[in-house]
Amino acid sequence: MFVGKVVLAALLLAGAGIDAAKRKIPNALICAGLASFALMAVQLFREGNTALLAGCLWAGTLSFFIHFIPWLTRSMGAGDVKLALVTGLLSGWEDWLGFMGAYSLVLLIASAALFALGRRKPETIPLGPLMAAAWFLYHIVALNYNL
Repeated sequence: MFVGKVVLAALLLAGAGIDAAKRKIPNALICAGLASFALMAVQLFREGNTALLAGCLWAGTLSFFIHFIPWLTRSMGAGDVKLALVTGLLSGWEDWLGFMGAYSLVLLIASAALFALGRRKPETIPLGPLMAAAWFLYHIVALNYNL
């Protein structure tokens, strides 16, 4: 799982930078994340750690569907949905739950900031940097409190 977290950290940083600059998350990053998950899944299955593998699959599935619904209404880009899937798959269930809490906090702060700036019609904002910020925020807190 450690290698998955390192790969995910790199993917989130790259995705955040590209999303902030170009408002797009490249499929190459998503494919790299899915390939990393496939290797991790094989390793977990060979070790007999099917509970951890199932947790990764659940986290990825839930993350995908939580983001898929706004995509249907054109409130979110497809790259954000795919990045959320990879984040769930590589995080695993326990880390994903903490990440979602931090992600909710980051989205709330970003929404409040846009409201405070007086934006009546919100422009699209890149979610890649917000996902990355939430993921790193959660892991900094988790390291400090041994979560």
